[in-house]
Amino acid sequence: MEEMPPKKKRNQEEGEQRDLEKEAKAARLVFLLFGHGTQSEPEPKPKPACPPSPSSSSDHDGESNSDDDNDFSAEGLRARDAALSVCKSVVSISASTDGDPPSTFACTGTVVAHEGSATWIITSASLIRKPESDTEVHEPHAVKIEVLLHNKKVVKGRLLMYDLLYNVAIVSIARAKLPAAMLNDLPDSYFLTPGPVVAVARKFESGRLQMKRGETLRAACELDCDELMVSTCQFEQNFFIGGLLVDLEKRILGMNFIDERTTPFLPVQIVGRCLRHFKAYGEVKQPWLGIRGRSLHLLESARLEEICHKFSKPPSGVFVDMIPEASSANCGGVEVGDILNQLDGVVLHSIAQLTSLLLDKMEVAMHERRPVILKALIQRPKDGATVAAKLIVAERPPGECDTLLNNRWTLPPPTVYYWGPPDICDWVDDDSD
Repeated sequence: MEEMPPKKKRNQEEGEQRDLEKEAKAARLVFLLFGHGTQSEPEPKPKPACPPSPSSSSDHDGESNSDDDNDFSAEGLRARDAALSVCKSVVSISASTDGDPPSTFACTGTVVAHEGSATWIITSASLIRKPESDTEVHEPHAVKIEVLLHNKKVVKGRLLMYDLLYNVAIVSIARAKLPAAMLNDLPDSYFLTPGPVVAVARKFESGRLQMKRGETLRAACELDCDELMVSTCQFEQNFFIGGLLVDLEKRILGMNFIDERTTPFLPVQIVGRCLRHFKAYGEVKQPWLGIRGRSLHLLESARLEEICHKFSKPPSGVFVDMIPEASSANCGGVEVGDILNQLDGVVLHSIAQLTSLLLDKMEVAMHERRPVILKALIQRPKDGATVAAKLIVAERPPGECDTLLNNRWTLPPPTVYYWGPPDICDWVDDDSD
């Protein structure tokens, strides 16, 4: 076999070396941004302050081991850019309670406002929920909250508000030089078309940004909260709870939660209104209506066919599943089985859109200090009729039971964390970005 000329052989070796250097640089970039090394350069594991216990296993709360971080396809790079577009606003939050053993629940939060000398972070109320209950929370004074910023500085947090209907909480820290994420509304029909998304989180123990790719789904969530939607971002790690869901156009879609078989998220228009209500009233002001329902397009095909036979064209709106007797007087004759098609002339596409309109009208009612009337157009499948109704948007009467305004939420078991990894002990002492 003829030997390759020295010059050609040298050029080939140099080309191979350049390819190896490119691969090493790409792997190093992934390692720096997301904490994942290659087999030739494994990530150094932090030394625990004491021997780990079975409850601190990485199977449930460990770093992401998916291929999402190593995807350099066009869509993978867009997902990475989307995650990085919000990374400075994404923090990790831990809530510790005394016990034997002591437990710490860690999840993700997002900087959303700067008020006076404080910075506000919105997250999940799972942060303070009791693990043995679907509806109860720890006493706020019994919970120690710490916040890990993107620069690995750990600061004390204080619980300002929590809402058990939407499972949302707001934590404050001393004012920090962090960008506030914008919780802008999306078009009303945005979620009718599934699209690629990325779930973003930050892990408390390492401080590293985490991401999981998926798509939004036109599917119903199994949790109580009617407004929840679903994505295919598969994760089991608790720290993704409270994190953002972002599309590849870098738009915030909502806040992630966790369930046994689905990945639900609260749409951004609801998250944004929770924040706005808290700024104005110190709590989320729910109208005393209590209508429970589902987006019409999420019904079973057989039920949709029955409904379509009753009308000249397929209806749009929210199918009413339940009206509590305590608030039925404010529902203007709306019945279970009705379809809420329009509110004040706005065509409805989802329960989240309906809730957004009701929360907006609640602000008007609070400002004017009197009930506000919403004109509703109702389609009634049982007889094919289209009728008008007036919904009364008013504050819940004092002393009324608020169980209608609570939902059950899946809460993963608490975890024992062991502190002292060397890469986060050297915390930053200033407020630099």
